[in-house]
Amino acid sequence: MELLDAVKYLRENILDDTGGLGSDWSTTTDTDTSSFQLRWSNEELVSNINAAINLVYRRILPVKEINSLFNVTTVQGESVYLLDSRILQVIGVRDLSTNKVLERMDIEDVWESDKFNSNQHTPTYYIPNYDTGYITFHKVPKETVEYSLLVNRLPMVQQLWDDNEVDIELREEFIIPMLWGAAAICYEKDEANIADPGRSIYYLQKFNQEFPFTSAYSDTRKRRTSNRSVKYGGL
Repeated sequence: MELLDAVKYLRENILDDTGGLGSDWSTTTDTDTSSFQLRWSNEELVSNINAAINLVYRRILPVKEINSLFNVTTVQGESVYLLDSRILQVIGVRDLSTNKVLERMDIEDVWESDKFNSNQHTPTYYIPNYDTGYITFHKVPKETVEYSLLVNRLPMVQQLWDDNEVDIELREEFIIPMLWGAAAICYEKDEANIADPGRSIYYLQKFNQEFPFTSAYSDTRKRRTSNRSVKYGGL
């Protein structure tokens, strides 16, 4: 489904926010005075759709792939490297020079070693840290090597209203349930004639039924990371 069709469905079938008889909501912008007839601008809806899409990706991990955009190239003496921000999980790491797969390790397993971060050798382990967004190679690389990553990821691009004929990177059967999450966020807008906690909770419950918290990603996060604040009313 294209973004324009998703916004149309959200406006007409969920939010009932089309601006009144004869209005053309699809041509309004944030700076257009006619958009004041709408409770949500098109840009607001797209922002909420992006948030809901990202939540779907985090909960069900729909895309697992190898993409050269996520490759990491080590240099001598450097063990820590920044991961692409779109990576949710690193499932595997492969040395492209030898085709060998590295083993995953937790930082606690090597922290007490007096040679941690000092002994240079061909890495045989990797340590991901999703909170900081970095990956550590152990032992410290002694040469330049490119590594391929098998990952679960977020969408490659965020949706933009100015480019609304682009397909949403989500399977068709997930799009309308995803829009329930966007609607829950919409009804949290802090304006007297818009904020509706009851409807926000209603659509949040529908979203949660389709995309429960008990995903592989959520379970892994609970085991390996500390608690952090939750945005969007608990979505």
